Amino acid sequence: MKTVLYKTDLSPPARAVKMLVYLLGLDIEQRDLNPVLREQDAHELRKKNPMRTVPFIDEGDFSLGDSHAVVLYLLDKYGGPEHEYLYPKDRRKRATVNQILFFDCGILFPRLGAIMGPTFMGEMTEIPKEVVWRIKNAYSIMEGYLSQTTYLAADTMTVADICAYATASSLVGLVPVDEKKYPKLKQWLNTMFEKEFSKKMNEQGCSDHVTYLKLLMEHNKHNQKSKL
Repeated sequence: MKTVLYKTDLSPPARAVKMLVYLLGLDIEQRDLNPVLREQDAHELRKKNPMRTVPFIDEGDFSLGDSHAVVLYLLDKYGGPEHEYLYPKDRRKRATVNQILFFDCGILFPRLGAIMGPTFMGEMTEIPKEVVWRIKNAYSIMEGYLSQTTYLAADTMTVADICAYATASSLVGLVPVDEKKYPKLKQWLNTMFEKEFSKKMNEQGCSDHVTYLKLLMEHNKHNQKSKL
């Protein structure tokens, strides 16, 4: 069975996988799921992906969830020598890439999730100050990484940049980056934005994601006022 990617373009992790698929030149089937409608809860999909998240891939007798696991699997399976820069074989370089991948899934994306979850549940009408502070704290960490290397893990782009950019591109649409305070982060964002794979596989989905969250917050605000 060919690899099937289950995704939604509004999902930053799904967009990270899409960007890598584009970079690797893979011809794989992509099927949309609507997480809001809980389409991933269908019995046959729950068996393959107990986390019930997007993205995940299905190869018939093998399935895999979590975008970071997926991108590393696809790189290992399909990446050639020309793609080694994305996930170097050198032990220390690879460990540094892993560090940023863990930063993305352990710190950066949860800061975005702190907005997404309550907004989808109808609770959030605006981003609380403490959430904004945590996001800016994540920006400060990224600025620190970028003060050491051109990209987050090295002087060349790695898969860690792709994953972190998918998350950060949505975050900065909600909490803009202060260019004076985080100049290197702003430059990195601009550099990633201009890449062809980013324009084709991330830009529209990111724009739609940010717009949807902002509209949903306004909707939540209206609903809460109407109940008073």
